[in-house]
Amino acid sequence: MNARVLVADDNREFAELLRALLEDAGYEAVTAYSGLAAISTVEQQPVDAAVLDVLIPEISGDAVAARLRQLQPGLRIALMTGADGSFAAGTGFPVLRKPFTKEQLLETVERLLGRAR
Repeated sequence: MNARVLVADDNREFAELLRALLEDAGYEAVTAYSGLAAISTVEQQPVDAAVLDVLIPEISGDAVAARLRQLQPGLRIALMTGADGSFAAGTGFPVLRKPFTKEQLLETVERLLGRAR
């Protein structure tokens, strides 16, 4: 069974692009376009990893991460940001700085899942 990865970003086109890249790499990917939608997605069906935008509507990415960890302890999470990344870096989660490459995305997800690339 393929690992299930949540991508949460309010930019729908970007979220769908990441979903397609992950699916092309063999993952099952699901998208959410807000913080509350990301939480609802995981409440409905657990995921193996999550890639969350820091600046997402309704609830910040780091708050979403904390809530997801309450729902699913040990969930592997990375944050992504187009900002300088200093805030995200202070969260303890791996950070993808936008813009990033397909390879950086896949390497981050594989590290989250404990797989060597």
